[in-house]
Amino acid sequence: MRIYQLSDCHLQVDEEMPRANLIRALALIEGKRDGDVLLLTGDLVCDPSIEIYSQFKAIVQAHTSIDRVFAIAGNHDNLTMMKSVFSGSRIQVKNHVHLNDDLSLCFVDSSQKPLSNMPLGAGRVSSKALSSLKKITREHQSIVVIHHPVVNLGAKWFTRIGIENNLDVIKAIHPQTLAILSGHAHGFFKQPIKNRGKIIPLIVSPATSYGFEHTNPDYEKNTNIGIMVYDLNPAPNEEIAVKKTGTNNRQIEYTLSETVITLNH
Repeated sequence: MRIYQLSDCHLQVDEEMPRANLIRALALIEGKRDGDVLLLTGDLVCDPSIEIYSQFKAIVQAHTSIDRVFAIAGNHDNLTMMKSVFSGSRIQVKNHVHLNDDLSLCFVDSSQKPLSNMPLGAGRVSSKALSSLKKITREHQSIVVIHHPVVNLGAKWFTRIGIENNLDVIKAIHPQTLAILSGHAHGFFKQPIKNRGKIIPLIVSPATSYGFEHTNPDYEKNTNIGIMVYDLNPAPNEEIAVKKTGTNNRQIEYTLSETVITLNH
């Protein structure tokens, strides 16, 4: 199974470059004709409006034939507006979906405003979403999809705009989780998350709009953009691949590998 991830598209009504980059990314994916799932991991637009979300929807509908398209909100998004505009289209906004009998996607909304005085761009996961995350990842082998990285990483300024209650998020994720996929950083990162004796990889996608220069402690953009590709395969060792479930059913365990595709100008 192949999953593509686009993040931080920052579509704007009066800016041509984010639109062109989004279309270029979708065209690249469509040309490969091997995608099973497309993830749109937040900050889809810069300034939420019915008009710009309608334009975003039209671009995705026109430039990809992938049936299973899932979107989450980022700090720039309006989740209620997204759900309204995307309703009835191929772009689905959900909490949880089964990829097959053995593997699920768990979508977590980190676009809520922090309760404390954090800089613009920071997020928070609600108590209800935390409970759902805990339940889903306990009951299903899952890939967690969330806009903000669950740990602070990158440039010094960027570490201040993470998830206010990120430790609660990590605690809610069951250690059988296959990976955590996020965006927000406008750059690729891969970091191990220690969770009750297990290591869960956190994989952060570059943006399609513009990059952040994380070597600079102060805010700076760059032109490094890209998308992520993930390949899911059953674990190669049969003894590892089949997990005892306490019933007569046998659950296949999966491995995930990632590739960054750069879209630099």
